[in-house]
This record gives sequence, C-alpha cells and structure tokens, in this order.
Amino acid sequence: MQRTMMVSLLLTVVLAVAACSGDDEPATTSVPSTTLPSLQTSSTTTEGSTTTSTTPPAGVFTVPDYSIVERIDSDDGDIVVVQLDPASYDSLDSEDLINVVADVVDRFPPVGELHIVDSAAAAESVLLSNPSAAEAAELADHYFVRLEDGARIVFVNAFADAGQVILGS
Repeated sequence: MQRTMMVSLLLTVVLAVAACSGDDEPATTSVPSTTLPSLQTSSTTTEGSTTTSTTPPAGVFTVPDYSIVERIDSDDGDIVVVQLDPASYDSLDSEDLINVVADVVDRFPPVGELHIVDSAAAAESVLLSNPSAAEAAELADHYFVRLEDGARIVFVNAFADAGQVILGS
C-alpha cells in the first residue's frame, strides 16, 4: 500500500513538472494593424508660396491641445481647470468642447467638476466666487464650458446657445 502511494505521488510530481515546464520561447501577442483614414489636403499657391492644409475626414473627432492647469482634490470628484492651446485649432464648436471634456474625464479620473478656458488669465479667474470687472471680462471672452456633477456639460458665454448636454448621451 505504501508502495502504491509512493508511485502515485511520484507520478503526480512528474505530471506537474511536465505540465509546468514549457518551451523557453517568450509569449507574444499579435496586434492587427489598423489603417487610419487619409486626410483630405488642399493646396493654395500665392506668388511663389504654397500653403497646404489638412482636414480630418467627416466622423473623425479631434481634440485641441490642452493642459490641466489646476486640479483640486474633492470627495465628489476632482475640480479641474483645463486651458486650451489656441494655436492648436482654427475654430471651436460645441462638439470640439464635448470631445475635450470626454477626453479629460476618460484620461484623468475622477473628475466631478471641470472648466475649459483658453487663456491663462481666465484659468486664474474661473474658480473665483467674485471676479473683478476685468476678470469677468476675461472670462466672458475665454471661458467656454463647464462640467457639473461629473456628467452635465453646461456651455457658457459664446457657446451658451448650445445649452446643456449629458456626457455620454
């Protein structure tokens, strides 16, 4: 009986070693290649100089360059101030701003409140409860949208006509 038990134990150990020892090749993962749609280009020539511009195809979302200039920890999600780089876009619309909000919320959680501006002066003033007349004027020109309660996007100032939308809807 003891011999049978020893043989069983030995077989179990041999099987375990055989199962656990594989070849020494590193594990690899294949990622299928993705082809991005080509950009439409347009060229204009003016007396010896050529200007080429690219526009993303319809349906391709772009996000202007931005930086997070202030972040305040909060139990209900952080309060974040985002400053857009005006050199990274020719014009803005409400969809561009929604894309920025979604990008910040996705990449830098937790975000409960968010403010998007495009000047350093507006970034410094946006969280003030009583801005001065000069600060209020700066905000009127350079403050575009805020996120409330982590989901409600409220357009302000020049974009106020866009109203409110719920993030992700």
